[in-house]
Amino acid sequence: MTLREGELYAQVAFSAAADQGFEAGGHGVLKGGSAWMPDNQINGVDFVLPFRFSEGTWQLGTRRPVSLRIAEVVNQVTAQNLTADLQGSYPWSEDNPLLLSNVSVDILGGQLTMQQLRMPQHDAALLRLNNISTSELISAVNPKQFAMSGPVNGALPLWLNNEKWIIKDGWLTNPSAMTLRIDKDTADAVVKDNIAAGAAINWLRYMEISHSWTKINLNNLGLLTLTANITGISHVEGKSNTVHLNYTHEENVFDLWRSLRFGDNLQAWLEQNAALPAPRCSGGKECKEQQ
Repeated sequence: MTLREGELYAQVAFSAAADQGFEAGGHGVLKGGSAWMPDNQINGVDFVLPFRFSEGTWQLGTRRPVSLRIAEVVNQVTAQNLTADLQGSYPWSEDNPLLLSNVSVDILGGQLTMQQLRMPQHDAALLRLNNISTSELISAVNPKQFAMSGPVNGALPLWLNNEKWIIKDGWLTNPSAMTLRIDKDTADAVVKDNIAAGAAINWLRYMEISHSWTKINLNNLGLLTLTANITGISHVEGKSNTVHLNYTHEENVFDLWRSLRFGDNLQAWLEQNAALPAPRCSGGKECKEQQ
């Protein structure tokens, strides 16, 4: 991590004795921080960390919660206005839980929020998506086979300690019209290889979606399963037709995430470590001195 700017200060008081062990308390503050990491740039960081430590337990947030505010995270997808508050014990217990609240971030043209996550977790923490732009998402993932535009809303029940699931029974839907366009080369290849499938794919070359409902599940191994029901109007060669599409897709998001981060890692490494080559000698006294 390369720290670029900001002001950091902290104050800690501590004591150690045979009968009570080690105890400490204090706070740390970062104002206007900026950092450059291999995968992203983080700008406008305001972080306040009040804490106590006693009997092997951290009390995070004393008179007020631990507070994190980030103006911008520049990555494959740029996120802005990130907020999060944290308060409670670590390690946590039933009597002394840890609470993450007030989570919000502006991303992909919309907003992602989470009201509260409690550890130990008994109920799913609900991630809500509001007005997320599919065109910005598609641009970030950059699939070659298709393009989409239009907003989506949704809810993703998040589990951190479930024996099987990370997201269970999440959903997405479109609050207004969307469009789907299949890449011409992709569609032509399907038509050429499979006549039956080609007849269907022709109606998806350009489609205006009026209603969609997508069910989402993500297990602990990273396997994402999408089951979508889509209704819309297809426009092909001057003809229009109503289309009802049932679609299922599976992909390992851990592998996808690693593939998306590779380009950023390489770019950041080159920017921070690459140096321009030294000028070549063209002969003469100066060249001899360099040699």
